[in-house]
Amino acid sequence: MASSSVHLVFFFFTIVSAFILVSSNTFKPPKTRAFIFPIRRDEKTHQFYTELDMGTPTRFIYVVIDLGGQFTWLDCNTYNSSTYRRVSCWSTKCNATIGGDGASCMDCREKPLRPGCTRNTCATISYNPKTTITTLGGVGEDTMSLSSTDGRLSLLDVDMRRYSFACGLLNDLLTGLAKPTNGVLGLGRSPSSLSTQLSSAFKLVQHKFALCLPSSKQFYFGSIFVGGGPYYFLPYYPDDASKLLVKTPLVINPVSDPRPPINAKDFSSPDYFIDVKGIKVDGKPVISFNSSLLSIDKEGKGGTMISTMTYYTVLHSAIYKALVGDFVKEAAAKKMKRVGSVAPFGACFSSENIKNTMTGPAVPIIDLVVKGNNAPWRIYGANSIVKVKKNVLCLGFVDGGSTPRTSIILGGYQLENNLLEFDLESSMVGFSSSLLFHNASCSLSRIF
Repeated sequence: MASSSVHLVFFFFTIVSAFILVSSNTFKPPKTRAFIFPIRRDEKTHQFYTELDMGTPTRFIYVVIDLGGQFTWLDCNTYNSSTYRRVSCWSTKCNATIGGDGASCMDCREKPLRPGCTRNTCATISYNPKTTITTLGGVGEDTMSLSSTDGRLSLLDVDMRRYSFACGLLNDLLTGLAKPTNGVLGLGRSPSSLSTQLSSAFKLVQHKFALCLPSSKQFYFGSIFVGGGPYYFLPYYPDDASKLLVKTPLVINPVSDPRPPINAKDFSSPDYFIDVKGIKVDGKPVISFNSSLLSIDKEGKGGTMISTMTYYTVLHSAIYKALVGDFVKEAAAKKMKRVGSVAPFGACFSSENIKNTMTGPAVPIIDLVVKGNNAPWRIYGANSIVKVKKNVLCLGFVDGGSTPRTSIILGGYQLENNLLEFDLESSMVGFSSSLLFHNASCSLSRIF
């Protein structure tokens, strides 16, 4: 059975509706068009993670979500499954996984042989995105049980018999990752990412996926949807939330970032970049920085990347200083009282005269002006302001220095309760801005 927690995130009346349908003599199982995975947030590391239902006997494995990750890797030191199969060197799947000519090959001699270290096994590099630790490990495949969805309900369980992943065998490879986790789930632009594998294995599943990151603690769940919408956030927003999405082109960074390249023939970054044309604070353009920083240069530097491994958005110093300066001016106009800074934030305020609204503290609104649409990516107080201690709120952006590789890294805090859809078929990214504005949320509680 796929993870029970996936089923728990849906509300009682929808579960009752599904029971009525299943009980009907005319019920026909729907064709699989999309899958759903739960998302939790670890309070200590601020990392987002999900669970995979893997192997025989079935085993729930928690994995950190890396939006730019190229594939799934697991710590195979304790992985034990009767249905695990190695991927052979020189095989078609090996070539697709490592993107080269199949020359990367392991020839382990240890006895007994274990997953990830088997003779003549396809090999690739497992990468910890938090510490940048890497290790060479074998590529294998195993059964994974999946929860299908129609956007409202978690439906039938479906088995994928050959889900491929890499094995990391280095003892400290998990250093820095959330404690419940045993590996990393890659959602990047690569032939072995979760969405690519599922869309290839199931004909009706489109090559797209959506993220809805939760803002609440571990007993609340967000969602990964693989295959596209509709997306429902019942009972507060009964309409299909895909109608809220504003589309902007996916920008391909032609130069690979420091991650170990998986594809020997394509060194472009597996991360997701968008074209931000400008920034506004309460409708006024932030102009006191060099706008060329918003573009990706021929060396792959600059631009705006979306990340789940960075929590607070990181900005090039020039952009950061300009944004903070304009935000402080607009805050003063709203009679917000500035107080001493609290690291790592540079602008903090007393909360005593700041009202709360459905979209968080009533502070100046930050807009990211994106290519292809007049509607901006709007960042309200719930995603821009961080409570650091009693009566102190800070602007939740971080100075990334004057020589960062990427000018803007949109982090998880700014993404929480925003629906994001990554369409790899049309090369577009859709964003909803805050669902709180529509009385909806990515954080759905358990039903006991």
